[in-house]
Order: sequence, then structure tokens, then C-alpha cells
Amino acid sequence: MSGPVWAEAPDWTATSSYTAPETASVGAPFAGRLLFETTAMTVDATPADQFVQKPWAWWGLFDFLAEKDPAGSVPLFDLDTTLFPGLAMDLVVSAAGDVIPAQRGLIRKPVAERTASFWEMIVGPGRAWDIGDGWSRASFPISLVQSYEGEAWVGLARFDYKGDEITPLRVEFSSVSAGGFIFWDADFDVTAWGEIPVTRGDTAVDPTALASALQQERAGQPGRAPLAELGEGFAAARASMDAAGTLGLVVLKDDTLYMDPVETPFGTYPYPYDMRVGVWSATKSLIPGMAALRLAQKYGTDFLDMSIVGFFEEGKEFDYIDDAARTRWADVTIRDALNMSTGMGATGYDPNWAADNLNTYQWSYSYDPADQIRHYFNVGPNPDVSGPGEKMVYIDQDMWIATLSMQRFLQSKEGASATVLGMLQHEVYDVIGADHFAAGTGYTDTGAPGVPLSAWGALPTVDILTKAGALIAHGGKAPDGSQILHEGLVAGLSDGADYGLTFWRYDADGVVIPYMAGSGGNDVLCLPNSMVVVTLGRDSFNVDVSDETHAALIAAARAVQPF
Repeated sequence: MSGPVWAEAPDWTATSSYTAPETASVGAPFAGRLLFETTAMTVDATPADQFVQKPWAWWGLFDFLAEKDPAGSVPLFDLDTTLFPGLAMDLVVSAAGDVIPAQRGLIRKPVAERTASFWEMIVGPGRAWDIGDGWSRASFPISLVQSYEGEAWVGLARFDYKGDEITPLRVEFSSVSAGGFIFWDADFDVTAWGEIPVTRGDTAVDPTALASALQQERAGQPGRAPLAELGEGFAAARASMDAAGTLGLVVLKDDTLYMDPVETPFGTYPYPYDMRVGVWSATKSLIPGMAALRLAQKYGTDFLDMSIVGFFEEGKEFDYIDDAARTRWADVTIRDALNMSTGMGATGYDPNWAADNLNTYQWSYSYDPADQIRHYFNVGPNPDVSGPGEKMVYIDQDMWIATLSMQRFLQSKEGASATVLGMLQHEVYDVIGADHFAAGTGYTDTGAPGVPLSAWGALPTVDILTKAGALIAHGGKAPDGSQILHEGLVAGLSDGADYGLTFWRYDADGVVIPYMAGSGGNDVLCLPNSMVVVTLGRDSFNVDVSDETHAALIAAARAVQPF
């Protein structure tokens, strides 16, 4: 499991074998349900002793969760990162040669039925082409992900087919986006590949409808061009960024995406616009932040100043730990949670996530939302402040409670079936052409999405990220001119302290720029000239976009389109 991957990997792991030749004819139409077998992959790690095969056991923190494994489920501590997950997906190949998965969100099973793999998966559209002798090849982007974590292990998948015959699925994985639970350091390289047995079954999906939906989706996507077309400024800024820790730099200007090729140990990645990435805490802006701005547009801003505890039932859902906690919790609002200034709990990020602060881990990794609620409120006042709203303290769980509180507020208006994720998808992301927004959520009995963790877990594409940034840069207006986010609150993202309503603020010579930020080098800058700049990290939790890089990126944007 050590040594350079290119010396050991089989020829078929090269990205060229997943890339349709320019002169190739389109592949034959295909429709089927693909059931994959949980299969050991070959993993190449450098240094080998840094690879974590069974992370839930390795961390030494999750006995409380293992004790709640459902009867008959694969034990938590046996879940293995070297295994490809035995999941199923419906897939068609259109007459135009588009490979279209029917499931574009997180593909997973309920906890009781989970595979022996640590991973779940998310896939995107690809291409199919003729390879001779009646055979066609279907290729598509795939990322291995995990519902409770932020990583996306970016890869490629392909299979060949002829009539009713189908080959095993070949997969390769290289760059890790939003590393942290397993992949911490850009100097630690992990690649994997495998041949996955697959059973083809019938599917009930409508190939014509899927092809039409993809055609409409593609029509709403921006043009594409090399980053160099924007001039030397962005090229210089890109060169100044951590080479090993940067997956990509993307700029949206005048409905064109400027982006250099994404290079991997296996070659140039053929689907950079459809790869799913992790972005860590940029999720805070993409889920609870956007939800607050949308709810305010629909129902006014008063809900932001509603007490959080008013959405939960004391004695049934939670108990105060003492009278001091009761007194302070009464004043904590949704706005305070979105600002991470509740004045409750730990005094900082490190104490909050210290190994001996088990309550935080019990909140973030519980199977049952009822347990998460109980553990969220199971804290006392922060002794460093006299009350909520006084000081921003980086407490991730505040984002989850803000989302759940806003969901209960939404349900009070629209009924018990309303969800924050549903509102965001249909009323925000679909409206701006950012189709198939997806995120890790709590588990449900059916495998359907639950409550998003909200502090991390979003799994966007670069198209989704740039369009979300453009929505903020345009003052909350959709491309059709409709106001879908609260105009005053969006304008306020450029005022005040360094952090507010889930967005960071950068002062560029007196012009304050709101931006989304996640550990590992994941940023979305929403510029006043309507440009959007996205940085994507690779393989590390600890790579950050420095102030100097921010300044260089903003200067490059100003040189192209002054503000």
C-alpha cells in the first residue's frame, strides 16, 4: 500500500479510459438498475501508515454510537474505507450519448441496512461512446462520501455494455475534497481503484424524461473557458496558492465559467463541472444562511429574533442543566445561532471539539434527531460572555439548531411535510439553475434525506457554488430578476463584524466583500462587480486561503471588471 500510484495502478485507471475520444460515435441507448457488490479496492497510500481503514474505531470516540447499532446491522467499528459500497442506482444512456443517473443526490441505505463500507456515494452525468464490435462504454463522475462527514473522495466510474451484457464497474479515486475525518494533510496521498461486480436489473425510470431534464439543465449552464482568458492576475493568484492543497480555482464572469483542468494522479479529470466536492463550513452559508435569507423574503425577518427554545418542548425534548442555563437559553434567538453568538457551551472551537467533550460528538454523530436535540441543549452558559449576541464563538452545532428551528417555523406556515432542504432546492437552487443540490443529513428509516448537519456536509458542483455566489452578488435576485432572498439582509452581509448570518466578510480597501468559507481551502467570494471566485481545496483540512491570496484574487477581479 505504499509507493507511487502510477507505478502500480493498471492501465485502465488512466483518466483517458474514462474520457470519450473526440471522434468517437455515441454509445448505444441503455436503461437499467445497477446493483453493485461491496468490494475491496486496491488502495495506494503514501505514507502507508497514515491510512485509516476503519475510522470509527480508530478515532476512539464513538463507543456511544456503536452501542446504538441496530440489530443485524454491520457494526460501526467494522465499516471499512477500502470497500466500495454495495449500493444501487438507476441509469440510462440517451440517444445523444449522455449517461444520466436517475439518483443525483446522496445514495445510501438506512443504518440498519448499511453496507460494510464506510462510504456512500453520489454520482453525476457522463458520456457513452462506441468502442467497437457492438460494445459501448459508459463513463460518469462519482464521489465516495459519508452522510456525517464532509469529505468527497473524487473519482470516475465506467462499464462496457452490449445488448444485455455488462462488464464489472471499474472505478478509480484520487483527489479528496474537504479532507478531515480521514485525510488531513496535503502531503498524505491516497488513491484507489477496483473492479466492482454489478448486477443489471430492470428500471422504472423514464429515459425520455431524464434526457429532457438533462437537456434543460445543460441549457441553463454557463459557458466555459480557460482561466488564462481572464488575464495574468488570476494566473498569478492561482500560482501563489498551495499547489498540493488546491483542487481548483473557478471564476464566474458574465455567464462564463473560467477554470483550468483538474489534474489527478491518473490524468486530467474529464468531468470537472459535474464532480461533487466537499466544502466543509461553506455549508453554513449554503444551507442555514440561504434558508434564513429565503424565509425572510417569504415571511419577513421577525422569525430571526424568535427564541430557539420556543421551538422545542422542555421536559419532553430536552432539559436545562441548571437555572443559569434556563435563564440564558431564554434569550438565545435564531439570529444568535446563525451568528454563532449564542453565549452557550464551549468557549471556542478547540474546547468544543476536544476529545473529552463527548457531548459535542454525541450531538453530531447520533442516529436519532431526538438525541441530537437533547445533547445540543445539554450545555451551560459560556463563562466568557454575559449573554447571547455578545461574541462570535465557533460552535458548529449552532448551525444545526438554527436549521431545525427554521424548519419548525416553516412547518408552522406550510405544514408538517415542509423541509428546509426542500425549500432550498425548489425555491432557491432550482430557480437559479443550480440543479440537484445535495448534502449529508441525519439518517432516516427509509434512507431519504433527514435534517442536514448544516455546519458541514454540502456536496456541490462548481456550477452550484458559482450560482449560489452569484445570487448573493446580485443582491438575492434570480437570473429572471425575481427577488428570492431578502434584499435588505443580503445587503447587510457587507456590513458589521467579520461574521454574520453565516457569511464571512473581507475588507478590500474599504469595500466589504461577503464570502462563504470552509476549512481546507474552500471559499466562495461574492464580488460587487457580479463576479464570483471559488477556490476548492484538496486532500487537507488544514490548508486555508490566506488574506494575501484573497487580496490577489480580488485585485485580479478588479483588473478585469473594476469596482
